[in-house]
Amino acid sequence: MQIEKINISKLNPAKYNPRKDLKPGDAEYEKLKRSIDEFGYVEPIIWNKKTGNIIGGHQRYKILKNMGLSEVECVVLDLDEVKEKALNVVLNKIGGEFDIPLLTDLLKDLNDSDFDATLTGFDLTEIDELFSKADNKEGKDDNYDVKKALEEASFVN
Repeated sequence: MQIEKINISKLNPAKYNPRKDLKPGDAEYEKLKRSIDEFGYVEPIIWNKKTGNIIGGHQRYKILKNMGLSEVECVVLDLDEVKEKALNVVLNKIGGEFDIPLLTDLLKDLNDSDFDATLTGFDLTEIDELFSKADNKEGKDDNYDVKKALEEASFVN
């Protein structure tokens, strides 16, 4: 993997990028900006030196540009335009799914550690929903009559 500092003026947002364009004030923009403010710039933009287009990281680019950075570290590729477009789709499409119980446990652990769990990109409503689903699952009433089962078990002897 080749990583280089590139002048931000050389980075061209791909006109074909299928992701919705976020703007300051949009919830997802603000979540990503908060993440960059808290953790730094930890996921480089993917840039094609052949075309000058950003392949992945359009939203990070926009935030970093708005922050006034003149150079950013990029993963530099040298692809023809067809492969560039295909990789753009792959990077936007393949994301995986969360294991909800593991995610919930992880968010609870962060929350219990007095860490602002909203820095993970989940807002309070989403976190509360995950926690309440976990609580409902743990305390779910299955209509099992323990007293009756014990009485029936004692008659078996």
